Amino acid sequence: MHIGILTDYPVASFANGPALATQALKRYLENRGHRVTIVGPAPGREEPAPQSGSLLLSSVPFRAHPGVQIPFPWPLSTFDNSQKFDVIHSHSNSLLMHWAPIMRQLHGIPCVGTNTIYLPAFAQHVLPDRLYQNDKVRKAFWGFANRYERGFADCYNAGDGLIVQCLALADYWRSKGSLKVPLHVIPRPIDVAMFDRPLGPDPYRSEFAKGYRLITVGRHAREKDIDKLIRAFATVVLPAQPQASLTLVGDGQEHDELIALANKLGVAHRCDFAGEKAHKAMRDYHGHGDLFAYASLSETYGQVISEALWCGVPVVALDDKMGVAYQCQDGHDSVLLQPGKGEIEALGQTMLSLLADPLRRQTMGASAAARARTRVAPDIVYGMYEHAYEAAQEHLRLNPPPVTNPKRPGDAWRLGSDHVWPWLWQHTALCSLGAFRGARGYEVPKDIRIDEVPELLSKG
Repeated sequence: MHIGILTDYPVASFANGPALATQALKRYLENRGHRVTIVGPAPGREEPAPQSGSLLLSSVPFRAHPGVQIPFPWPLSTFDNSQKFDVIHSHSNSLLMHWAPIMRQLHGIPCVGTNTIYLPAFAQHVLPDRLYQNDKVRKAFWGFANRYERGFADCYNAGDGLIVQCLALADYWRSKGSLKVPLHVIPRPIDVAMFDRPLGPDPYRSEFAKGYRLITVGRHAREKDIDKLIRAFATVVLPAQPQASLTLVGDGQEHDELIALANKLGVAHRCDFAGEKAHKAMRDYHGHGDLFAYASLSETYGQVISEALWCGVPVVALDDKMGVAYQCQDGHDSVLLQPGKGEIEALGQTMLSLLADPLRRQTMGASAAARARTRVAPDIVYGMYEHAYEAAQEHLRLNPPPVTNPKRPGDAWRLGSDHVWPWLWQHTALCSLGAFRGARGYEVPKDIRIDEVPELLSKG
């Protein structure tokens, strides 16, 4: 099967779950005998080169998130069918997703989408800082986000299926009543090339004693709520357990603010802002760590949770009723806490109690690793993907699109109004918002290859 993977991240230039998942998806599908072509925005000048054979659209930088390129619907040559795709899998959550139904309408190619953004929790975070602080503006902006989400549904309905990564997101889409295509719940698989390799050297600072190590991994952005972990560590954990440490792997536009917060609270000496690391390095951080902490409420999945559980590290997190909660079995491999009033105290006390109970951590970690292997092993998940592709082919057979000839004015008008125009104007608006928010000094790392595969396993 020739599969076109449509993605906002054709290269993994920074630590980003969808970007890393796309590269792993391509690698594992090829190992299963499929041919895979990446389709996405042309990378920026300083980003790694895309893989040979990738199909690239013109793009501009999105200043609010360095390393992200916003694609536009040209050159027109990207819409021909020279690749002869059997199915298109859209991993995009930008308006690039319209490329898939355009190809379906022009060439009769089945397409299935993946939704990885829960707009009610995420949409307001694209606002510039000053506007974000205004409650009325945030509420008004949600009206725009609602229209944006209806556009998502229209785009998905123009295809042959939708994949979501947790049950709560499936329930959300069903509750909206706007989704007409088949819905598949498929978790994101673990990249065993990264996480089943032998444990390497201890990456933690030498003064951070084993048994007291807290770790969190993720982009340092407003929606990740990492400041809550620093506050819980400073006000509850460290005063009661001076040997405790907090290692924060990642970077982003809030990085400097988080360092300033640790300094302000007097805990910078027990915090390690490790920066972005190659994905393969996470095996060592988890293998030598003790407890994973997470506070984000904006996840439709949260791959870093899955990776920690796979490595046998118990998780303390806020119950987001969405992607994080879907992966965690509260009381067995994780502890989920109610967000809202008292959450900082609860996070701190729970982390403190688990650091003081190594036997409980060991039991929870064993449960985590065992359960993860029944849920997110590659053979299980990629088999589910293949089933979704076959279902999309059958859906297309039963629901063929009308014959579309872009040289006919009426057909060109419908194609433009349904797909090209929304894509064009909404990406222009998004770029404008990003320009106002700005990147605040964050630079994509140039000294590491984020998605580099460990040599030992990549040869197999």
